Amino acid sequence: MSQPKQHSFFQRLSLLMVGVVSVLALAYAIIGNNGYLELRRREAKNRELRAKADELHRENKEILGEIRALKSDPKAIEKIAREELGMVKPGEVKITTNPDRQGSAPTRP
Repeated sequence: MSQPKQHSFFQRLSLLMVGVVSVLALAYAIIGNNGYLELRRREAKNRELRAKADELHRENKEILGEIRALKSDPKAIEKIAREELGMVKPGEVKITTNPDRQGSAPTRP
């Protein structure tokens, strides 16, 4: 009669071993090197890099448009010369303000 108890003990032990192995396999699938959490982190990084690449493509298109305009449009060249280089046409007077002195106009004594 001791044999049924022994069989029951080995059944429980094997069931416990399968349970422990299953829990360990599940834990590894979630937090392992290529587990679920790592997959989510990589997907987030991928989305971030795609957004950055899209932004760089947009900037690149803008710059290429500026280059085309500067090669073919004299008004674009004039705009850059006036705004960035401070150039004026002959006979024009350039008026600038001093951004360091943002106070009110001086008063006469």
